[in-house]
Amino acid sequence: MYRRYHNVHFRSPDGHGDDNEYDNGGLVIDLKEKVVGMVNLPKRFGSFIPSSILLNCLDAWKKYRYIARPHLGMMFEAIKHLEPAHVDMLWRMYNIDHGLIVQEVSKGSNAEILGIQKGDVIESINGKPVSTTIELENMLMSTCKGLAEVHISTLEVADRRGMPGYWMLFLWWA
Repeated sequence: MYRRYHNVHFRSPDGHGDDNEYDNGGLVIDLKEKVVGMVNLPKRFGSFIPSSILLNCLDAWKKYRYIARPHLGMMFEAIKHLEPAHVDMLWRMYNIDHGLIVQEVSKGSNAEILGIQKGDVIESINGKPVSTTIELENMLMSTCKGLAEVHISTLEVADRRGMPGYWMLFLWWA
C-alpha cells in the first residue's frame, strides 16, 4: 500500500553540486539487486525509463539502426495510482477501475483534432486493456515498424456522460 522511491544521488569527486559531468543519471537497481531501468537527470528534472523500454530501444537499434519515438500527443495519469476514494467514485459512476485519464492534449496533435479532451479515460489500445503509462509505452514500442495505426477506445468521463467513444489515431514517429 505504501510505496517509497529511494533515490541515490552521486556527487563528483571534488564535491561540487549540480553542474558536473557525474550528475547525469544512471541505473536504477531494486532491492533484489536487479536492474529495473535507468534514471535521466537533465538539470534536476529526471525521468525514469523502465528496462523494458530500454530493451525495446536496443532491439530496434540492432534491427533497424533507428529508434522510433511514438507520439500520441497526450499526457496521462493511471487510475490505479489515484486516491482510493477517487477510484471508487470512478467505479460507481462509470463502472471502470483501470485505464489512463487524459491530463493534457498537445495543441495540433491528432488526439486534439479527433476531439480527445482532458478527463477522457483511455481504456485500451488496439483492443488490449491498458492500466499504466509503462504498459502504454510497451504497447507503442511494440508497434515501431514504420507508420503504425493505433486504435484507442476511450470512455469519456468529465461532463461527457460516460458514453464510450472510439477514435482511430495515426501514430507518427518523431
